Amino acid sequence: MSYEEKESLKNEAKKMMIDGEHWSAIREKTHLRLKDLRRIQRDEINPKF
Repeated sequence: MSYEEKESLKNEAKKMMIDGEHWSAIREKTHLRLKDLRRIQRDEINPKF
C-alpha cells in the first residue's frame, strides 16, 4: 500500500469519526487498526475542539 493510499484511508476515517460513525463501521471500511483510529482521534480530532 502506497503512502497516498494510507493517507486517503486516514482522511476517510477522520471524516467518518467527525460524522459520528461507529468504530466497527470505520474499521470495516478502512481496514485500519483500533490503535490507529485512537491515534487519529487523539492527535487530529480532539485538539481541534
